[in-house]
Amino acid sequence: MGPDLGATFAAIDQELSHIHLVWGQYKILFGTKESRVALLNEASGSFFRIVQDGLFENVLLAISRLTDRPAIAGHQTLTVQRLADLIPDATLAAQVRAKVAIALQAEDFCRDWRNNRIGHNNLQHRLNPTAKPLKEATRLKVEAVLAALAQVVNTVALHYTNGTTAYSHVLPSHPDAEGLLYVIHDGLKAEKERRKRFDGGDFSIDDHPYDL
Repeated sequence: MGPDLGATFAAIDQELSHIHLVWGQYKILFGTKESRVALLNEASGSFFRIVQDGLFENVLLAISRLTDRPAIAGHQTLTVQRLADLIPDATLAAQVRAKVAIALQAEDFCRDWRNNRIGHNNLQHRLNPTAKPLKEATRLKVEAVLAALAQVVNTVALHYTNGTTAYSHVLPSHPDAEGLLYVIHDGLKAEKERRKRFDGGDFSIDDHPYDL
């Protein structure tokens, strides 16, 4: 790829992998089973709603960054829009531009959220959300734009390395959100059993047995 394309491609590859990692954790907690959401609500509904909104908006923001213009306010940006200009092969560059255009169309709702809610507080929207609504942001739309971005990066990868990356299967190198769910489940079960013993007259049980 050469130094310029190679370095840019590697950085974009890492960024896209990280977005998929965060998105995967979000789906484990909030996008897989209703029983998991119920478990989190039972443990600490308000806290996990903050986590849910934070992870979702983090992904929207990251997508909008990765699809930014190559230069903003005089600063160079890491973006898939930069790739085609670094590719000497005209045919490949055209293919990449076409796939970037698809990704840009798919991510339009992310940019709307960034510009009017995440990065800035649009006054009209904040004062009257129904009069100035944000573009609909759903899990399916996030999945679509992530798939489109993977197409962009893998088009370059396939040409130069004869291989692609299954970004949707990126996994963390340490215990993840699913492990947290089991800890919460076991903790709630233990707490119910402790309360049951306490209600049964075992007053030796401390109401707050843990020094947190």
